[in-house]
Amino acid sequence: MNIRKRLLPAALIVIVTVGCILLSRPTRVLFFAVLSVISAYELDNVLTSTPYSIDKPTFVGVTAAMTCMSLLGGGAVWFIALYALGAFWIMLHAILKPALGGQYVISNLFALVWPFGFYAIAIAAAGSELWLQTLAIAILGAWACDCMALIGGKYLGKRKLCPAVSPNKTWEGAVVGGACSIIAGFLISLILKPFAPIPALPCMLITLIASTFGQIGDLAASLIKRMAGAKDYGHLMPEHGGIMDKMDSMLFAVYIYTIL
Repeated sequence: MNIRKRLLPAALIVIVTVGCILLSRPTRVLFFAVLSVISAYELDNVLTSTPYSIDKPTFVGVTAAMTCMSLLGGGAVWFIALYALGAFWIMLHAILKPALGGQYVISNLFALVWPFGFYAIAIAAAGSELWLQTLAIAILGAWACDCMALIGGKYLGKRKLCPAVSPNKTWEGAVVGGACSIIAGFLISLILKPFAPIPALPCMLITLIASTFGQIGDLAASLIKRMAGAKDYGHLMPEHGGIMDKMDSMLFAVYIYTIL
């Protein structure tokens, strides 16, 4: 594994992401909406070797509706209603077309929760007044943890974290990633001070918790890939796989921040 080949594309990904988020409210909302649609296609592609499948038009429609709601300033009730409507349509579609089978219902209701429930939170956060704090802490904290866990695992890793799910992850890498997320939290508090003051200690605690759940999200995404016999969700980014391969930890981090 070539660390340089992984870190250079990762830096470019962060720059593009931060640029889209900082440019304007529409660009950050649309940014996560586009990632959500691409993820639908990647997830369906991975599941082709299993009895399960994703109804891509349904998730494109749900994403489009939530994007419009976020841009129009809709509240949480509207997001919940749209989410419930998506679940209703999945069940109704299966009733109208019994040939789809129970696997269709199971896989699509599951996908509505993960990853698209988390994308819905990201889209809502991108359109909210707290977008800077939410997305900065989630993205920078989770990705700092990812990068440093990779380096820590390579040079210090000896004990496997979860070999059946992700054979390259180690306990040492996880600890290094968590420790670096605390440092990232302190740096984020300094960077955000002129715009959205957040005390350093709470920011460091949030990034630690978010990075921990981010690593769980990474393992959860790997579990689905192993079940389907796939190495990556896609090949859009060299050395990194697809959108889902990069967003798994960040999506969990966004979720954790919004409930703290």
